[in-house]
Amino acid sequence: MLHEIEEETDVNQDWQNPEHAILEAAKEFKLSKEAKNANRWWADECERAIQEKNEARRKCLMRKTRTNLDIYHQNKTKANRICRRKKKKWIERKIKELNETIKKRDTRKFYKDVRNLFNLRTVTTLVFKDKDGNILSEQKQILER
Repeated sequence: MLHEIEEETDVNQDWQNPEHAILEAAKEFKLSKEAKNANRWWADECERAIQEKNEARRKCLMRKTRTNLDIYHQNKTKANRICRRKKKKWIERKIKELNETIKKRDTRKFYKDVRNLFNLRTVTTLVFKDKDGNILSEQKQILER
């Protein structure tokens, strides 16, 4: 009986170590992901405008009056205008930086920045074949149905 209780606590301790490591790795990954996207065009001004638009939309959905609808359309136009302007300025700044990089003849940095700018990633598709060489994938199953 005593041996079973000791064994159970050891199992719990053994589980806590990998669980803790997994949680820490997930936190680090999330922080690195947020830091990568921190320099994008999205700003607090855009966030506030979108929140105002969403609040006006909620009011419009609850009570669809002409004034609520007009307020929603005004907030929507304002939010789109702000976000479009911020994104345009960000793109212009990035283009200027890329032009300066090209003038310095730093092609490696240029291509790295272009790849980061457009988030170009290589996508690998997993394709499985059976013993006869037939492709086993969901796409093929969808086409055959």
